[in-house]
Amino acid sequence: MLEERLLEEFGNSLVAEAEDRASELPPGSPLGWATALVEAMLGYLEEAGVVTDHDLCPHQDNEGHRPCRIIGYSLPEDSVRLELFTAPDETQAGAISRRELSRLSGWAARFFDYAVKGDHSRFAANGAALEAAIRIQNELPRIEELRINVLTNGRVRDRDVAEISVAGRPAVTEVWDLERLYRASGEQVSRDRIEIDFSLLTGRPLPCIEMKPRPAEYETYLAVLPGNLIYELFDQYGPRLFEFNVRSFLQARGAVNKGIQKTIREAPGRFLAYNNGLTATADEIEVATLHGETVIKRIRGLQIVNGAQTTASIHRARKQDKLPLDEVAVSMKLTLVEPERLEEFVPLIARFANTQNPIQVADLSASDKFHQQFESLATSVWPPGEESRWFYERARGSFQMARNREGSTPARRREFDRTCPRSQHFGKTDLAKYLMTWWGQPQIVSRGAQKNYSAFMFSLRERMGENWAPDKVFFQEAIAKAILFRAAQVVVKRARLQSYGANVVTYTVASLSEKFGDAFEFGLVWKHQAISDELENLLSEWAPMVHAELVQSAGARNVTEWCKKDDCWAEIRSLNLPVPAVLPPELEAAGAGIRSEINPLEAQASSVDQCSSLDAATWARIVAWATTAPDIDDYDKKVAHTLSGYAINGWLKAPSIKQATRGVRVIEAARQAGVF
Repeated sequence: MLEERLLEEFGNSLVAEAEDRASELPPGSPLGWATALVEAMLGYLEEAGVVTDHDLCPHQDNEGHRPCRIIGYSLPEDSVRLELFTAPDETQAGAISRRELSRLSGWAARFFDYAVKGDHSRFAANGAALEAAIRIQNELPRIEELRINVLTNGRVRDRDVAEISVAGRPAVTEVWDLERLYRASGEQVSRDRIEIDFSLLTGRPLPCIEMKPRPAEYETYLAVLPGNLIYELFDQYGPRLFEFNVRSFLQARGAVNKGIQKTIREAPGRFLAYNNGLTATADEIEVATLHGETVIKRIRGLQIVNGAQTTASIHRARKQDKLPLDEVAVSMKLTLVEPERLEEFVPLIARFANTQNPIQVADLSASDKFHQQFESLATSVWPPGEESRWFYERARGSFQMARNREGSTPARRREFDRTCPRSQHFGKTDLAKYLMTWWGQPQIVSRGAQKNYSAFMFSLRERMGENWAPDKVFFQEAIAKAILFRAAQVVVKRARLQSYGANVVTYTVASLSEKFGDAFEFGLVWKHQAISDELENLLSEWAPMVHAELVQSAGARNVTEWCKKDDCWAEIRSLNLPVPAVLPPELEAAGAGIRSEINPLEAQASSVDQCSSLDAATWARIVAWATTAPDIDDYDKKVAHTLSGYAINGWLKAPSIKQATRGVRVIEAARQAGVF
């Protein structure tokens, strides 16, 4: 009975979140409710490590007798599997039939088929779907398999949808209904659902050595895992194998270890000697004796605390590079810790284990500690007037749960809605989006909620300091940034831009931060709990210009993917966005100095003059230096090379304003480096 009630509360919370997201979609957005539901459900699945990232491209057409339908897709750079996401049209309070599942799965598969065959004319009126189709066609050589995910807030009793083949690739269907999502969203679900029977995987139990005498607090075993076993584990469970914080920081740190790849390719038999191995924990370990040898028969709740790079690299070696793993072996130290001691043990195990990519203890503890402190501030710091407060969801879905719990009667629910209005609640990934945007990282924000969150947590301590803790001022400014970001969302929505609205929002707000930085008066936004009409008008003027530059600078590239690149942000940073003669009140502290720096035509002409005043020999020295200078953007290097060519030709062609702006930046850096 309790489980059923909790599931009902979770379902209500999911629908409420989807409704919030639906209200944020531009008017006339295709498949509005289904898109909002998919976005809400993918938030849970990304946190659980089931999905890495995603892009939305909602589309449905009924042309002819072969309709197609799609909501979104995921194709990570290091993956050979394309994930497609789809959902029913309306909220499903009851069960969804197997026939409906098959229909939705088939329509999504047909989208893939149209993309592969180049039948893109049917997507001409839908920019996001067209981009998705083109990207899928371009990436086809590395796509080996297709997984279609049907998402629904209803319940599914029969999930058996037959596997099919599309464009020569196997296509399987995964169904995520309310019950399965509820289990996946649970705090311990990642561990609880990872149960490994070594006899089934390898044909025999895993030989091991037990530490003796056994300590009172834990058990530890040493074992050697075959490379193919590690591949099978990661292929089945993916990032869920990694303790959550480790998974986050692994994503933030980036590339697969090239040294590991080299060893697998050139000296697989030496892998055990060269590699530091894995450090892991488990909730349950079933041990037995076989022919006088200690063996592990089964593990439940496996979590790799150190060795994520090794695991992912081995998987990639076989999956993408087609390298055999028969000679590869990896050592593993496996520790059984009592559940109540996990939070104490895991960070310390990670800290003291010797790894190729060490993760600091602050990395592992910062997440929970920071969010707990921020949540505490949200409950104690009220906006002026103290009539309502901001609700911070440290755990996804906690807002609706609190509303259900505290609003046990209609009167109490009205009181909760008054003090914690739905418009004033946000979660961890939202906070990361607001702050990373203001910190000048719109290209990372554009990479998706989870990747941005990972980068945010990884950089938080580096930016703020080891012993830093959020205080009242930090909280108030964070809320002001949230208000600013949400105001920009409203502006972009009202502008009815054809596509890339989310990218336009983060790039527009980041541009505001780039030009005005610390001079922005967050106190005014906090005081009024809104931005001024003047600032809203400024954002309204900038947003279409940012949108146009995003599309134009992408050229023939996929705009969505282009928005994730550092070079894209470099392009937007050089955009000459107009500033009014009378600044909005939030920007008045910036003063005439900033205004004169970014607005007058004289400054533009000066940049052109500075570039064209240097001769060919000087530009040659600048280009030679910039080629190896780590602090010079790649795009700036290209512009410097172009300007050098103009100089060789005697400046018969003058540089554009954008070229001159970049050119001056390189000139100043070269001058400071003593190049000339």
